[in-house]
Amino acid sequence: MEGVSSAAIEVLVQNLTNLLRDEYSLLRGLDEDAQQLLMTLRMIQAYLNDFEKKSITQDAVKIWLRELDAVAFNADNVLDELNYHLLHKKVKKMKTPQAKDKVRSGFSSSNDISRRRNMAITIKQLNAEFECVKEMATDLGLQSMFVNAPAAVAHSSFETDSFILDPIFIGRDDDLPKVVDMFTQIHDDRIFSILALVGMGGMGKTTLTKKVFNHEGVKARFGSRIWIHVSPTFDPIILFSKILDKLTRRNSDGVESRDDILKKIQEALKTKTYLLVLDDVWNEDVPKWEDFINSMIGATSTEGNGIIITTRSERVAAIVNPFYIHHLDGLSDEDCWSIIKAKAFAEYGEVPLEFKMIGRKIAKRCQGLPLAANVVGSVLRRCESEQEWRSINENWISYGEGGESILRTLKLSFDHLSSPSLKKCFAYCSIFPKDRKMEKEELIELWMAEGFLQPSQSDDMESVGDMFFNVLLQNSLLQVAHKDNYGNVWYYVMHGLVHDLASFVLSNDADGSTIVRFMFHKEESSSISEQVAKHLRTLFFEGGTSGTISSGTIFSDFKYLRNLILSGDNCKELPTSVRKLIHLRNLDISNTSIGNLPKWIDELYQLQTLRACKSHLEKPKLPSMLRHLYIKWNTDLPAEIGRLTCLRTLPYFRVGIEKGYQIEVLGRLKHLRGKLEIDNLENLREKGEALKANMFQKSNLSELVLRWEAGKEGVRNDEAVLEGLQPHENANLQKLTISGFQGKRFPAWTQDMTGLIAITLSSCQECEEIPTLGHLPNLKSLRLRRLSNVRSINSSFHGTGNGEGVIFPALESILLLEMAVLNEWKIEFSNEVTAFPRLKSLKMYHCYNLECLPDLLFRDTLHLSELDIRHCSKLKELPDGLHALNYLEQMIIRGCRELTKMVEPFPSGWGSLSSLRSLEIRDCQELTKMVEPSAPSLTKVCVVDLKSVQNLPKFLDCLAESPLLEQLTVVSVPEVTLSTSTVKIWPFDSLKKLEMDVSMQWSKENNEAIKVRVDGILKNCHSSLCELSLTGLEMWDSLPDSMQHFIALYSLELENFGVKALPKWFGGLSNLERLCLSDFTNLRSLLPSMRSLTKLQELHIRDCPQLRIESERHKILNRSTNIYVNGHKR
Repeated sequence: MEGVSSAAIEVLVQNLTNLLRDEYSLLRGLDEDAQQLLMTLRMIQAYLNDFEKKSITQDAVKIWLRELDAVAFNADNVLDELNYHLLHKKVKKMKTPQAKDKVRSGFSSSNDISRRRNMAITIKQLNAEFECVKEMATDLGLQSMFVNAPAAVAHSSFETDSFILDPIFIGRDDDLPKVVDMFTQIHDDRIFSILALVGMGGMGKTTLTKKVFNHEGVKARFGSRIWIHVSPTFDPIILFSKILDKLTRRNSDGVESRDDILKKIQEALKTKTYLLVLDDVWNEDVPKWEDFINSMIGATSTEGNGIIITTRSERVAAIVNPFYIHHLDGLSDEDCWSIIKAKAFAEYGEVPLEFKMIGRKIAKRCQGLPLAANVVGSVLRRCESEQEWRSINENWISYGEGGESILRTLKLSFDHLSSPSLKKCFAYCSIFPKDRKMEKEELIELWMAEGFLQPSQSDDMESVGDMFFNVLLQNSLLQVAHKDNYGNVWYYVMHGLVHDLASFVLSNDADGSTIVRFMFHKEESSSISEQVAKHLRTLFFEGGTSGTISSGTIFSDFKYLRNLILSGDNCKELPTSVRKLIHLRNLDISNTSIGNLPKWIDELYQLQTLRACKSHLEKPKLPSMLRHLYIKWNTDLPAEIGRLTCLRTLPYFRVGIEKGYQIEVLGRLKHLRGKLEIDNLENLREKGEALKANMFQKSNLSELVLRWEAGKEGVRNDEAVLEGLQPHENANLQKLTISGFQGKRFPAWTQDMTGLIAITLSSCQECEEIPTLGHLPNLKSLRLRRLSNVRSINSSFHGTGNGEGVIFPALESILLLEMAVLNEWKIEFSNEVTAFPRLKSLKMYHCYNLECLPDLLFRDTLHLSELDIRHCSKLKELPDGLHALNYLEQMIIRGCRELTKMVEPFPSGWGSLSSLRSLEIRDCQELTKMVEPSAPSLTKVCVVDLKSVQNLPKFLDCLAESPLLEQLTVVSVPEVTLSTSTVKIWPFDSLKKLEMDVSMQWSKENNEAIKVRVDGILKNCHSSLCELSLTGLEMWDSLPDSMQHFIALYSLELENFGVKALPKWFGGLSNLERLCLSDFTNLRSLLPSMRSLTKLQELHIRDCPQLRIESERHKILNRSTNIYVNGHKR
């Protein structure tokens, strides 16, 4: 692949250039040779520029690149070894000025003089080798091309138009109407409404846009429709000329001025509205976009026009300021198979049986990419044998034109990466197995160790890595795999076909004999040869469960390793051969059982990252150049941690009273970023001590945890200490946790951190007042736990809002937990003020004295999806407006024993809560009237221990509107009566679990009617019911006959029946795995037909006094069945 090899080589050459520039001044006597080497390297870079520009593909040039790769690799290692020895000198304790002078001179002792002589010889050899490489470039016809800035990326682009419509359009049934609706309903009061369609290459953006462009509704909406293919460059004049060509159906002569073109566009459009499609946009230059769009505004005489932008880049989408961004996700495996079938066998052709299984495997390999399905389907059309299909399944990504077409499309995103270092970072991602989830910080640290991230005057290596990572993400070369509740991404993944592209990029040898630099290896597999080991830079070494990584495991052959990641529970100590890895920059032992680090760990002078989450660190010294230290909570740190002034990552610090462990240690660590947890703050007595931590200087922290040990006695001045721990005023701080604080009030800075998205205040038992937080613009999560002295939540907490009449404008989640004396929560503001407009989750647990919630709590919380109130014993009513919560999905009211009111006045039906999926009302003794749902989305209903409720029949009648109901529990609720007509039409086909208890005292007088009703319910469950728990009445002398049809039942619990014998049909419950019989006071024997219950694993008999299980055991054919009588195994 043209340009790929040069990207990899240029990274190596740049590293060498930077290293020599920074270090050669320390090497007295080597200046002349070092300068010569620099000049040679710059000349080679000039040849690489020519190579990149010409996109040369001859094998001879690729061989030259491979030769350059080998020489540069060797040079990088040699000079890195030099850097190691220089660092060795620097970290020695200097006791005299003479010693410091020796360090400045680079070499001093006889051994050092010998090393300098050898180094001089080595640099001369490197000069000779690079000179040969330079001469080879000249012989190949490459010319030196010096550039001051990266050239524009040259794409091999595919021109698109609006006319070629693929008749096969599968899997976008939801996307098409959504986008069409957006444009047929746009506002006429805007000049433009811009929609951005975003997705990775080959996802079908252009195909979908064509469908939208040619939709009859869109045609009727716009007077003119203009399709422009933008890639590879974004030149406003060229775009205007193309627009004019489309409007006037003429070919531009290319000599008109910009002003003339715009006037003609204005004349052609006149009073027409128009839809403009800009397909395949890569421009990230804001001024260029503004230049284009402002000129289009000037040339437009109408309002209500539409623009569609298709792009692979999230950044491009953000720049155009769209009213809506539509992300195009991957198709299902079934949709991919449908596309393949339609391509390979015509749209409605019959697929031979022998091809189906192979075809589905191929569809799975497409990983949701429509382009892949279309391409491989076209290739399969020409394959008539089963063997050919199998061959494509195994090799199709490299199978002739099919694989090349897919990779060529995806490669456009790679070509757009302007930096060679960034291209190398992308290719590096292919070393991970497909579908492996990657952490952002982990990947950046791996790149950093490889030398791919070169710092600048304004950005350190981590900042460069962060920028690189975001570019890959924005260009769909990486994808989000998992987000937390705050929207922060935990894991990323690389699409399988993008992974194939990265692997293809990494394999850059003309003859395919790629030198392996990176490897995942299991110890149980074959050993790694010395020839391979000496070239490795990254090694993921897995010991497994049977293999053992011991101190004798040999790593000395891997002498150029930069990244070493060890894993396996049997790895209990760090092999001593790691001590010799002088190039090592990243060591990860977090997934091993290594408990103690060796004393020699500080001899790894170039180590940048150490992940040791299970290890003790208090004994050994750590390398002075360490930048990232990952440790478990409550780890004892070395006393000299403060000398690691390069540290960026230190998740945990425990404040001590001995020297080396005091708070001022943090003051010397100025570059800390990410998460920092400071524990044992009770050891601080005054603000002055806290100020020594210099928290106000640490602008890159994203999460801060401040913790005092709860219950520790002694003189405390927590308010002053917390005041002294004020973070940087413009910090990137997103999460703040304060725990164990014993002050009465929080300092003012806690309500000034406008960037916070999550606040947790926990175990602050002396606190009387919560800080004012209602004005914070980004706060999404608020957790208040065990604030034992807070009696009221009122206006001092809510404040006056964000200045626009909104209180808590972004808050999505509230948790109140164990607020022991909290008795009221009041909202006191006018109707002009909006409160909690984005609240999604409200949870309140164990607030035993809370009597009321704000009257207007539900007025503005229209997006509330979760309401969970438990053990608020004195809560008497819920606020009005509950029925209007259209997004409510889960509602739990439990242990609110004085609750009498849920909704009043109660609306007719509960249809407005159509999104409700789960409802639980339990242990509310005084509740007289439940909500009566009419929610078609309900899947779970649980009503238990509601002794005063009066509307259970109407409540159950409402469940006829819930065809998706899977779980129903009705226990300890009076008046189980239903109309017979209602019972017959209950749609319980989806019910999988049913639990009913009708044994209460108040049911006995109407026991026959209740039995009929229960049997009516059961008749509608037989097709799906898997679990049944039924507690009846002791006067019932038979089981409901409808139970015999429960063919899917695997768990059955029956209690409180007066039957003397089980019915004959009982043996027909052939799938039963668990059976419990309790309080069958008249039951005397089991049935011989129970031998048919061959799957029965557990039989529980409890309080069945007349049943003698020993004499009945022979009736159970399955001898492996475990039998329990009154809880004891028999």
